[in-house]
Amino acid sequence: MRVEYLSDHGGQQLRQAEEQLHHAQAGLASWHDADARASADLKSARRAKPLWKRLLFVATPEETAARARRAQARQQAFHAGQNVRQIDHVVRQRAAGVAGEDALAFELSSLSDEWVWLRGYRNRRGETDHVLVGPQGVWAIEVKLRRVRIHADGDEWWFEKLDRWGNVVDSGPATDRGGRSWARQVTDVAGDLAAWLGRNGQAVPVRTAVMLMHEQAQIGRCDNLGVDVVATETGYLLREMWQRASPLSPDDRASIVALIQRDHRFHQGRRRRR
Repeated sequence: MRVEYLSDHGGQQLRQAEEQLHHAQAGLASWHDADARASADLKSARRAKPLWKRLLFVATPEETAARARRAQARQQAFHAGQNVRQIDHVVRQRAAGVAGEDALAFELSSLSDEWVWLRGYRNRRGETDHVLVGPQGVWAIEVKLRRVRIHADGDEWWFEKLDRWGNVVDSGPATDRGGRSWARQVTDVAGDLAAWLGRNGQAVPVRTAVMLMHEQAQIGRCDNLGVDVVATETGYLLREMWQRASPLSPDDRASIVALIQRDHRFHQGRRRRR
């Protein structure tokens, strides 16, 4: 299988988040240092004041100033710590996304070079992780690396978060930031891609899949799915690719890949100009 990066949006987001985390951690360390300096100044001010002020608990201006600096440093360190934890959560999420994409690419790497794996395809309906073009057709694939049990009823998708023992510890809608279900994330892009290919002489279906790549992910109750495949095992996806085949000649595959590249460049360029 030949792999081509149209964009490395996930990797770029991860690197940006890692840089933000580095700056946030530096800021937290700076406020901890300020707390330590203010605490040392406060001790010095207490030792330096006259005995009678100590006995009567009378604060000196130096002591008051040091105490104020310490209070400010501790308040800022508290907020900086919260910021570090939030950014660290984002880093972990984005790292998991990249790892999931890499895991799927690795598991499909046994496909012959008749297949082309296009990573990070974007059109006017958004971006999807992968578009796979080969002798059996065209597939748009969204990847999630989440330890969850996924449920779906039409366009309503939700997850149950699992701990390492398989117990449910949380639940929520399986949607992106815009409120689209995981199915809509890929079907919106796939539908627009199919229309683009059709307008350019390649009227082929674009099949869709949502792959859960975490080793402990599970498929729950799924009815009226809007995607062709939702699975946790690559072998199941491969079987479906052959069963739902829309055979393509080498010339058709080359034309489709070129059209996808052209469409991606156009929409990526529009996004940058904004």
